[in-house]
Amino acid sequence: MKMKKKVLVLTGDYWHPTDSITPVLGSIFDESKWEMTVTEDPSRLIAENAPDLFVSFKDVIENDRIPTPIWCDDRWTAVLDTCIKELGMGFMAVHCGLADIPEDNIITTDILRAFFVTHPPQCEVSFEPLECELTEGVKPFTFSYPDEHYQIEIKGDTEVIGYSVSQNGRQPAVWRHEYGKGRVVGITPGHSYENLSEPEYLKLLIRCAEWCAR
Repeated sequence: MKMKKKVLVLTGDYWHPTDSITPVLGSIFDESKWEMTVTEDPSRLIAENAPDLFVSFKDVIENDRIPTPIWCDDRWTAVLDTCIKELGMGFMAVHCGLADIPEDNIITTDILRAFFVTHPPQCEVSFEPLECELTEGVKPFTFSYPDEHYQIEIKGDTEVIGYSVSQNGRQPAVWRHEYGKGRVVGITPGHSYENLSEPEYLKLLIRCAEWCAR
């Protein structure tokens, strides 16, 4: 019998509560393939028990007060870096999971290799896949609900495999690369359950998760 992959999913912030994320997780992580743990506590990620895949749906700011402390301090970031680079853990940052990280933070410069600049008010957003094995059969589409069109600066060597398009321009939406022994994917759309569960997009999320976890 094939062993299940272990995935740790981090959720829960002021703008993206856990109950807006959990309904879609079962569709991404089939229980026949994945052993999933969902938590709001970042300290659950430890090198001694690193999962095959770590997925963050959690904004790094503590709450809705700006400015506010960032929970991924140097110690936590070092654990994340070790788990990916040295232990081969996969890492996916989805939507707010890559927002508000400082531009000079190692997560931005080395791990994600992309910087969240801002997002305009929610608007109609479309997705344009680029050709690769992860996007095979994924058709261009427009999300059913308005989304936050993240404005992104790519900061390092990575492969963009999809773009988001709106009245505010065209932006990298999905990118991937290897980091040491691990694999990393950044994904920007998905402010709501409805958009995360868009059928064509869901197909891509599943493939990205499988690619990250090898």
